[in-house]
Amino acid sequence: MALNLEGYSLTFSDEFTGDYINTSVWGTKYWWGGRSLSSNGEMQYFADRSTPVVQQNPHLDPFRISADPNQAGDGILTITARPSPDTSLTDGLPYVSGLINTHGTFSQTYGYFEISAKVTAGQGLWPAFWLLPQSGNWPPEIDVLELLGHDPSTYYVGAHWSQGGSHAFDTQAYEAPVDLSQGFHDYGTLWTADRITFYLDGQEVYSMATPAGMNEPMYLLAGLAVGGNWPGAPDETTVFPAQFQIDSIKAWALDLVPTIKGTAGNDILVGDRQAGALNDIIFAYGGKDQLQGLKGNDTLAGGAGADKFIYRSASSGHDVIHDFAPTGGDVVEISKAVSGVKLFSTLYRNVRDNASGDAVLKLADGGTITFDGIRKAQLGYDDFLLV
Repeated sequence: MALNLEGYSLTFSDEFTGDYINTSVWGTKYWWGGRSLSSNGEMQYFADRSTPVVQQNPHLDPFRISADPNQAGDGILTITARPSPDTSLTDGLPYVSGLINTHGTFSQTYGYFEISAKVTAGQGLWPAFWLLPQSGNWPPEIDVLELLGHDPSTYYVGAHWSQGGSHAFDTQAYEAPVDLSQGFHDYGTLWTADRITFYLDGQEVYSMATPAGMNEPMYLLAGLAVGGNWPGAPDETTVFPAQFQIDSIKAWALDLVPTIKGTAGNDILVGDRQAGALNDIIFAYGGKDQLQGLKGNDTLAGGAGADKFIYRSASSGHDVIHDFAPTGGDVVEISKAVSGVKLFSTLYRNVRDNASGDAVLKLADGGTITFDGIRKAQLGYDDFLLV
């Protein structure tokens, strides 16, 4: 089945048109500071211009942007892997390579995620594009592209999740009709609340049910690993430098279409109207409205007027309020059981600004309320009613 993005809007795009990777968007190590995954048996050190190995050997910088010869104004990011000249500078690891990720700068729950790239071939080379939770939890994980360089006509897709307290996964091989290292291809995944579907050049290659609990924002990662338990070590046939070329990385999100709509009057709008359909999109327009999403991950917008967003029952999920107006009379009515606190001062301490600058209130059951476009400093006592 062909990819259909009707009803989706672009939310993230980097076509690598600058002189160097945009370090305000892309991190070049894991969020905890790691530069390799020893649990995978990887043999590369993910370097950048801040690391001694590159400072002493500038030619080992793994990142380079060049003009796209096929599209004016476009660029290509090349991630290059090479042998380390001094393993004392690379944590004892014998190769230098690169990783980029958007932890703390971009994450998204559900949508379509795509990399346009030319993979590298060679024993022990492991180019990849994947998604991990912004929270730092693992699992879950969605693998959009994993390729083992000794077989450049086959790539792997799949997911990891927790099931009954144990690690579960579904990894599928797709045998392409061409050598994928000989040209650029689009590798994508459409992640919804119900299914995860993988695409190569816009054509479906595999689809699976979305595992339970895979419903939190995920960020993007792309990198070229060397060696590891899965691909094995490079050998005398592996050619270095090895290059993973990326033309673009993009993400799309579903345009908001309300599942429950109000009127211009004073409406009482309550979610969970259909069994099994808990992720409501509730839009109230004019008037003094009351909105209550109940269970699931709900999207709420009160529209004009002084609106009340109600949280009285637990299992609230991860909700987003899109047009909360602190100075316009909007209020969140929340029970002490749901908030887990008895005083506003304690509740306020449970509010944190996320990486996008949006205030997020953490609830007692692990759920959250995100105030889209509103910072914590804009919220005050009058914006909450503890009951």
